[in-house]
Amino acid sequence: MSQLNPLTRELLVKLVYYGPGLGGKTTSLERVHASSPPETRGQIVSLATPVDRTLYFDFLPLRAPSLRGHHVRLQLFTVPGQVYFNATRKLVLTGADGVVFVADSQAERQDANLESLENLAANLEEQGRTLADMPLVLQYNKRDLPGVLPVASLDASLNALAAPAIPTSALSGEGVMAALDALLGLALDDLERRGTFGQVSHASEPVRFAKAETSLSDELGRLSQRILGVPEPAFEPALADVAALAASEANRPQPTELHSESAPTGPSWAPLFPESAKELGVIEGAIRQGRLADAILRIEALAVELLVSVGREAGLEDPASEPALALSLLGLDGARWLWLRRLTRRAREGGPLDVRDALLAFAALIELRSAKHRSLG
Repeated sequence: MSQLNPLTRELLVKLVYYGPGLGGKTTSLERVHASSPPETRGQIVSLATPVDRTLYFDFLPLRAPSLRGHHVRLQLFTVPGQVYFNATRKLVLTGADGVVFVADSQAERQDANLESLENLAANLEEQGRTLADMPLVLQYNKRDLPGVLPVASLDASLNALAAPAIPTSALSGEGVMAALDALLGLALDDLERRGTFGQVSHASEPVRFAKAETSLSDELGRLSQRILGVPEPAFEPALADVAALAASEANRPQPTELHSESAPTGPSWAPLFPESAKELGVIEGAIRQGRLADAILRIEALAVELLVSVGREAGLEDPASEPALALSLLGLDGARWLWLRRLTRRAREGGPLDVRDALLAFAALIELRSAKHRSLG
């Protein structure tokens, strides 16, 4: 979902281009990039395969005019068009604030359009959302080709929700920016209806994986004294993500070798990491014993392992080469990751550390695990 940074007064909005393979999603994003002033646009990342122009995602940070005193920054993604990359589609769709559905106007591509639209609805439903609730714009692409279906025919088969529908030609750029503008307007209206601008976090909160919802670091801080035996930082509680994840893991087999001297003797976060429960016990023990550098280095290693696993499940060819790319697929901002890497460097070089550093690193790891659970189930 959208992310609001009260320090910079910046609203981050995620919009996703969805549709059948070779329908014009990547070309549309390229046109948006080319039409944007150089000072407002970031670099497009595009990974292609012989069967589809986009295997992973295209990413474009694009600044938009300010709204109610907030600078709006867009993250634009495309999903892969091929059905067998559906795991990646789900990841890219996570946390989306709006969708541009890019339909191919050619008659022979109608089945592909319908299949992709049904897939969009199914993937949203798995995330507890509906197509009717999602800000949506239909982009009827390839209108420059001869013999394409009339807009009325496309509406009859694809636009049961009466969403804004805009004829486009991604190759020439005609209508592409109009479709994006229409979706941005719908998305911002939806965010305002849901009270986004009235839910500003405290300015004293640390940098995090920038999610609009309250971070799991809050709950870690609230329970830190009871769990780890350290002074309690001034955080606010947010137990929902932890409770849901813990409940889902309750019936899974748990490692039994948790009785080392570093293992926790009371409540532990290990049930959230059944595949690494022993290591979690070691980390918690290290924090209790004041071995903060060791704890932070172990936390970072587990975070990298999680990110690589996300990339592997998304079908990346070399997921270990750049694990931070998986953050965007999970709907997480990279600021917290960069902070964790700097903290890890400080720990490795013997720099000053305190218990709060270790707790916040632990919070980042738990938040990452929770995001993966929500996305992949």
